[in-house]
Amino acid sequence: MVIWLSGKTRHNLAVAVIVGLTRRFYNLEVSNVMLYAHIWRTARAAKPDALKTPKRFQSLTEHAQDEFGLEELAALAALLEQHSHGPGRITPRPRGFRLTPDVRVKLEEAVSAVENTGQGSEFPDSFVSGLGVSESMVYANGCYAVGRHGDAAQVYMAILVQDRSNTDARFNLGLAYLRMRSPEDAVREFTDLLTSDPSLAEAYYQRGNGHDDLGSNEKALADYSRAIELDPGYVHAMYNRGIILAQIGRHHEAVAQFDKVMAIQPDISNAYLNRGASLDELGLHAEAIASYTKAADLNPQNSFALFNRARTNYYLGKLHEALADYSEVIDLTPDDAEAYNNRGLAYDALGDYDSALVDFDAALELQPSFAEAHSNRGAVREVLGDLDEALKEYGHSLEADPNLASAHYNAARLYSRTGDVESCLKHLDRVLEIAPQLAEDAAHDEHLGWALEMKQMREVRDPEDDKGTGFDRDGDAGA
Repeated sequence: MVIWLSGKTRHNLAVAVIVGLTRRFYNLEVSNVMLYAHIWRTARAAKPDALKTPKRFQSLTEHAQDEFGLEELAALAALLEQHSHGPGRITPRPRGFRLTPDVRVKLEEAVSAVENTGQGSEFPDSFVSGLGVSESMVYANGCYAVGRHGDAAQVYMAILVQDRSNTDARFNLGLAYLRMRSPEDAVREFTDLLTSDPSLAEAYYQRGNGHDDLGSNEKALADYSRAIELDPGYVHAMYNRGIILAQIGRHHEAVAQFDKVMAIQPDISNAYLNRGASLDELGLHAEAIASYTKAADLNPQNSFALFNRARTNYYLGKLHEALADYSEVIDLTPDDAEAYNNRGLAYDALGDYDSALVDFDAALELQPSFAEAHSNRGAVREVLGDLDEALKEYGHSLEADPNLASAHYNAARLYSRTGDVESCLKHLDRVLEIAPQLAEDAAHDEHLGWALEMKQMREVRDPEDDKGTGFDRDGDAGA
């Protein structure tokens, strides 16, 4: 039988679940500034005088009688300087930083206070012209800070109508577009910005993020590389460059890039996580396990590192170690269906079939259409002699994923055991279409070796018609 782990080793690319020991890349911990894959932004430390009103707004309170409420703007600017991105060009916050609920409420109230003073003004053009450019930037950044990225973008655009050369507004507009999941617009804005200021490393970095969102890996790689050329210590760009290198299969370079990240900032748990994933792809499993272990040491809550270490230990036959790690993953993330499925496989390999079935059931309760879990549950049922139930599970698996090679393989074996030659050959044919590398396994399988020989004999006899089995190769995939 073929029973495979579900999912992929976890790193930082949210990609579709496939069968086998492929790798899942996840991004490192990100702040609220950008939550897209591969984006990490760290912020300057809070200034000692952060509680004070920023200098350029100190005089605003003298004009509190103004219809647009400059006193309210000064208060908002102070909050942005103290708790968020700042009142001008948006600056990142520290890694892992999140606005606390009370700070978010304060910012929302401050933004509303500014808006209330400008009632009756047409938004955003008259509103902005009434405020002025620098004051409008404060208001827009307030909207950005509380997640109103569309409103922020409108104000940034209104500022640029008044002053097209305002690089801060254009930079912030690009960030807003990224948050609004409009990477084409973001790339356009950062490109315009770099035309006027080609030495701005962070603009290359953010444009790289936009290219990454668009799936333009080579362009993203070029932008991250240029950002590093301009700022050799730019850890964020170095990290994301490593992600892209791993994504396009250049794992040796990815490992080297993550090594550079760790040399500058050795406390990034997910740098070790992603380094380990690339080491796994290179077949350097012992080094990968060491990297996952370091990731987990730095962040005991890093369930991705534990998941990957479990997968690699399973692959190496270290079943008890895999079992322990999957159990810890489940403790940390009890809704992780893949962890239940994979722990079930570890139990199965240890001969604890009852525990394996409990875990497969848990995986299917969380994810009823989990094709791999159905197939694995069927494999255990087959071992226990419940062939009818096993066949039902293979059928459920193929309903969920008609191209799951392991389910076709197991169904072919089971039909061979029950003497249903035509159904056996039907599923075997699909196995060889989907995963031709399994031909060798089939050739040495006591239940499939003869079936493979029969299939080959029929093809030799009539190479123009490989449908001599009486079934349609493209027909029903169900068991």
